[in-house]
This record gives sequence, C-alpha cells and structure tokens, in this order.
Amino acid sequence: MSASAISRRSILAAAGIAAAALALPACSNAKAGAVTTIRLQQGKPEVVDYFNGLIKDFEAKNPDIRVVQDFNGGNWVPGLIRDNPADVVTNAYSVTTADFAKKGIFANLADLPAASMADPKALELINSFGQYNGSELSALPFSLAAAGVIYNVDLFAQHNVKVPTTWSEFLAACQTFTAAGITPIYGTFKDSWTLGQPYGYVSGGTVDLADFFSRMPTTAADLKNNPDVSFTKDFKVATEKFLQVLGFMQKDAGSRAYTDGNAAFAKGGSAMYMQGPWALSELTTINPAIQLGTFPLPMSEDPSVTQAQVTLDMTFSIARSTPRMDAAKRFVSYLMEPAVVNAYNNKFSAFSPLKNAEKTTNEQVAGLQPFITDGKYYLNVTNYFPPAITLNNYFQTLALNKNTDAFLTTLDDSWHRVAARNA
Repeated sequence: MSASAISRRSILAAAGIAAAALALPACSNAKAGAVTTIRLQQGKPEVVDYFNGLIKDFEAKNPDIRVVQDFNGGNWVPGLIRDNPADVVTNAYSVTTADFAKKGIFANLADLPAASMADPKALELINSFGQYNGSELSALPFSLAAAGVIYNVDLFAQHNVKVPTTWSEFLAACQTFTAAGITPIYGTFKDSWTLGQPYGYVSGGTVDLADFFSRMPTTAADLKNNPDVSFTKDFKVATEKFLQVLGFMQKDAGSRAYTDGNAAFAKGGSAMYMQGPWALSELTTINPAIQLGTFPLPMSEDPSVTQAQVTLDMTFSIARSTPRMDAAKRFVSYLMEPAVVNAYNNKFSAFSPLKNAEKTTNEQVAGLQPFITDGKYYLNVTNYFPPAITLNNYFQTLALNKNTDAFLTTLDDSWHRVAARNA
C-alpha cells in the first residue's frame, strides 16, 4: 500500500461527492498462477445479464483472465477508500466522473487502439470536462444514448404534419394539433427530473454548452476573476423557449408523473413526448401497435445547425492504481471491438460512438442517426451540473411559476456557492 498520508476524511473531502486522492494503489486479490482476476464495476441493473454474456465470451477467448462483475455502483467510493477500487469502471460520463478523471484516478487510455477508433466528437465531449495533466484520455466512449422528441407517426400522418426541421415548423405543428383538439406534447412535471429533457433540448440548441461550462467558475479563485459568463446572460433565450414548449403541454401536467405520461402517450394522449430512448420499450409494451419516431428539436430557422442531444451513457475507464493493468486493457480492448459495441447499442436503442459505425436498425430512433453520423450532437445540460445543485427542483419551480429571471438568478447563485467552496 502507498505511504500516502491522506486520511479517510481528506479522501472524502477531495472527492467532493465521490472522488478520492490521487493514484491509490489497489491490493491484488488474484492468486498466484495462470489466471488473473479483474473486477468490472458497472451500475446499470438492466444490462447485468448482457454483460455476463460478454464476460463469458471474453473469458473463452482469454482463458488466462477471469472477470467478476460488480453491479453495485455504490461500491466505487468505498473501494477507493479501502485502496481496492475496481480495475475497470463503467460510467455515464458527467461532471461527477470528470472529478475522478481530473484527480488522476483513471489511467490514460490514449495508447489503446480503441482510442483512435472513437468518434472525435465523443472524445471532445469527454475531454471538455477537463483532462488530467491537461492531455490524458481517462475514458473511452462505448454507448451514446441519443434523445429527441418522440412522436406518434400515425397522428402526424393523419393531420398532415411533417417532422419539423425549423423552430417555426415545430411551433406550427403544435398549433395544428391544438386546433385539432389533440395535446401537442404530454408533460409530466410531477416527476421533476423529466423536465430535464425539454430544457436540455432548448438549451443545447441555443447555447454551446461545452464552451459555456468550460468558462464557468469552478473555484473560489475563479470567482475573484469576475468571469464574464452567467446563466442570466447566456440562457435567457433558451429558458423563454422552454416555457413556450411547456405551453403546448396539457393543463394538468403538474400533477402527472412519468408513468402517467407513458400510459397516456402510448394510448394516443398526445402527438409528442419529450423523453429519452429508455421510454420506448415501455411505450410499446403498453401499446404494441403504436408507431413511433424521434426527431431532434430544431431551435432555429436553419436546419443545418440542428443537433441531437446525447448522454455518454456508458464509458470505460481503468483505475490507474490497478496492478492488473495488462489484463484490464485487454478486457477494455475487447469491449471496444466494433462488433461488441454495435451489438450492444442496437439492442439498447442507443448509438455507437465509433468512427464509421453501423447505422441503427431501430426505426424508432433512426431519425437521430444522421446527426450522430455527422457528429452533430451535444451533451445534455444536466450532465454539467454538480449534484449539490438541485437542478430538477429548479426546473419544477420554473414550470409552475414561469419566472425566467428568478430561475436564472437561482442557477447563478447556486453555481457560485458551490464554486466558492472549492479551493
């Protein structure tokens, strides 16, 4: 074990909400012999069985390596504190994961062949949060969950509404459905997290999010420099358009939850639904006959600048401290093989983040494919906020009181309070 003088308390402090001190060496659990045992940590319960299948295939091809899957994401920080983190970690890449990366917790993966196979745009989004030593690649992208406006194909056809490619066409589509007595968009404000989708669409389509958040103050020292960047200044147009979108939702949206929205939309209760791909299987389970499509919300009058929203739904990192680096890199290299990446993303209605990737076979999200192929996508705005900022609660308040200025001031104040606590 390292001779580090870092205490448990200081590790937790440095972690913020999760990170730990630099390069905590792991104690090998592998027994001497021909087989090296590594641990994969991933926190998506819906893919546990799928990853068990991948592990079985990998072990058959690599009999000298055994992989143990730990699907309890809550074990990550305790593992760091005990100097025994998982060798390979999956994350939905966000500001939280970036905190680990910037502290050097993860190894540099730039030398792996898979790094040169990844879409430069996906790597750009990963690196936009900051890099260890200013240049290291701390994660490889495995899956992009692209999201847009889910729409009822039959209702669009019945009312001669084409998929909108400009903001004015989107407003006109909403007005057409309203005139026909059909709710344009089903809202579910009761579950505040669901408001992150429409706000993500309008903000990602009007603000260069990666650039904006790279300029936002993150420390007390940054605040002293009086940065010329703020939510009040840069997000006013986005927030006003967000309220326009909410205006096309049903009157009782404030009392409806996510499950209510799924049931209502699946049964023809609205023409559109602003949810991610995770909702698709639930919608078709409720109504197997429903025909669904997805389009990115256009936020201007120029279709060429429209982008899709994504989350880096799964990335792979390797603990810098692992004594089993070779085995961990072999496993990650296997997972990043195009056949493995494509099969996973096709199964889970997501998109491959590799260059020249196969197009999705899922017609429900195929409308987003051209934007993914062309690298025209942005990361959901919610991924840039530290957990200390209760963003979803602020969305809900905005949806109910419609006070744009108060919302933006609250965001600025909350962001500055968090930054002021950071040295």
